[in-house]
Amino acid sequence: LAAGWGNAALDGDLGPTLKMREAFLQRRDMVVGLLREISGVQINVPDGAFYVYADVSHLTDDSRAFAAEILDKPGVAVTPGLDFDPDRGAGTLRFSYARSTADIEEGLARLKVFMDARKR
Repeated sequence: LAAGWGNAALDGDLGPTLKMREAFLQRRDMVVGLLREISGVQINVPDGAFYVYADVSHLTDDSRAFAAEILDKPGVAVTPGLDFDPDRGAGTLRFSYARSTADIEEGLARLKVFMDARKR
């Protein structure tokens, strides 16, 4: 450790960190709940990330093209699973919850309308 830096990460005030952790847990739970309302999206609750992986393999075998369509039509940015897993990512999308709750709600509302229309 540099002189004078001490162990602030270990000995400092954890209040702000705990507050941020709680905010991310609330956002995670919101994203999980909203994604579960969207037909065609299957998810598991993440334990320690700031994103949710969704299985959309019954809707696509090209997550890059599907993510591009979602960006183009409802205007929602999602990350194709292929960016993280070249073997199994073709049927997955990644949804970040490192945004404001208002942005998350708006984006997932748009996605729901898009996915509902796509079923028809």
